[in-house]
Amino acid sequence: MNALWPAAFVMGLAGSAHCIGMCGPIALAVPSMGPDRSSRLLSTALLNGGRLISYGALGLAFGAFGEGLRLAGLQQWVSLLAGTLLLIAAFAPTLLERMGTQGRLAMLISRSRGMLARHFRRTAPESIFLTGVLNGLLPCGLVYAAAIGAAATASAMHGALFMLLFGAGTLPALVTLRLGSGLLGTGARAYLRRLSPVVVGVMGLLLILRGSRLDIPYLSPVAPATPVAITVCP
Repeated sequence: MNALWPAAFVMGLAGSAHCIGMCGPIALAVPSMGPDRSSRLLSTALLNGGRLISYGALGLAFGAFGEGLRLAGLQQWVSLLAGTLLLIAAFAPTLLERMGTQGRLAMLISRSRGMLARHFRRTAPESIFLTGVLNGLLPCGLVYAAAIGAAATASAMHGALFMLLFGAGTLPALVTLRLGSGLLGTGARAYLRRLSPVVVGVMGLLLILRGSRLDIPYLSPVAPATPVAITVCP
C-alpha cells in the first residue's frame, strides 16, 4: 500500500481542530432544509459532500500538474520540492496562507466568497451543496499543504484520491460539530493543534525520503531502470 494514503487521512484527522476553527462557523451557520433530524442529516451530507468534491477537484488538478512534471522526468525533484514546502507549511504556515492573496488566485477566492455569501442562508438542497463546494475553495493553509501532497503523487487520479482521503479525515469533527454533540473539548482541540504541524512535517519528510531514492522499500524506492535496447545482428 502507498504510504501516502494513510498519511493523507491522518493529516485531515490531525487537522480537525484547525478545520473546526476555519470551517466550523460555516458548518454551524448553514441552515437545514427543515427542523427534523433527517433534514439536518441530509443538509450535513450535502454540505460536506460539496466540500469533498472541491477537494477531489483540487487533487485532480494538482495531481495532473505533478504527472506532467513526472513525464518530463522531474518526479524526483517534485517529491523533494513538495516535501520541503510541507516542512515550511508545518513550521511557517503563514507563508502558504499568503498564497491566497496573490494575483489570479486572489480573484478566484474573492469570487468564491461572493458566491458563498449569496447562497449562505438559502435552504434549497442545491444551495447547501454549492455552499459546501465554495467552502472547499476558500483559502486554508492546511488545504494548501494537502494539495502539495497531491501534486507529489504525480498522478491526476491519485491526487484526487489523496485529497478525498484528506477530506475524509476532517469529517468526524465537522459532522459531529454540526449535529451538535460537541465531539472535541478544549483539551482535545489544543492537543490536535499541536499534533497537526507534526503530521504535516512527517509527511514532508516522507516525500523527501521518496525523492532521495535511498532504496528503502515503500518509503524511498529506487527509480526503475530504463530498459536498454538490444540490437540483434542479422
